[in-house]
Amino acid sequence: MAKGDDVKDCLACCLALFMFAAAILLVILIVLVLVYGCVDPVEVTVEEASLGRLALPAPPAAGRNGTTSPASLAYNLSLAVSVRNPNWANRVWRTAPLDAELRLAGTPFAVVRLAGAEEELIRPERSAVYRVVAAAESAAVALGSDEQAEFARESGVGLFRLELVVSGELKYQGESYRRSFTVRCPLKLPLSTAPTAVAFARVERTLPPQECVYVN
Repeated sequence: MAKGDDVKDCLACCLALFMFAAAILLVILIVLVLVYGCVDPVEVTVEEASLGRLALPAPPAAGRNGTTSPASLAYNLSLAVSVRNPNWANRVWRTAPLDAELRLAGTPFAVVRLAGAEEELIRPERSAVYRVVAAAESAAVALGSDEQAEFARESGVGLFRLELVVSGELKYQGESYRRSFTVRCPLKLPLSTAPTAVAFARVERTLPPQECVYVN
């Protein structure tokens, strides 16, 4: 074989090895981008809920100039809210308090703290579950005549529509900044006969565990 042919074969072999190495590096780069560059947001779900009481002990009082003072709402509600990290490689840190606002007919009547300000790690494909009991004998809530009529109808049936609005702040692995988030969780709950501070009624008695929808 001529010396020139040996050189050509060597160059061809080197070129093939270079292209093979470049292809491997490209695949690794694509995998790294998919794993660490594309981050799925956390999934918030109301896993359990129990409604021990929800009532208007007294109707709203009529004030001067035809105005109506806010209604007085008595409630006793237990919740279990999960925050799941759906990513299979990226870790997530909760970096601020996790708060939940309770709403009736779109009107807030209570705010509860699900978790404090301490930083918390949520590992890939794992969930953090937060349980809380909220209760009051007289919480002000502004209900119009239509909302009061709907509340009376739901009271007669024993099945109430509420809304939970959860807000917090997270930091995802590979990102230098923090993300604030707000999710809405519609709930449809029956009155529970069990003590709400002890027993949780599964939401799936009326609905499956309720996934929350991002507001921003």
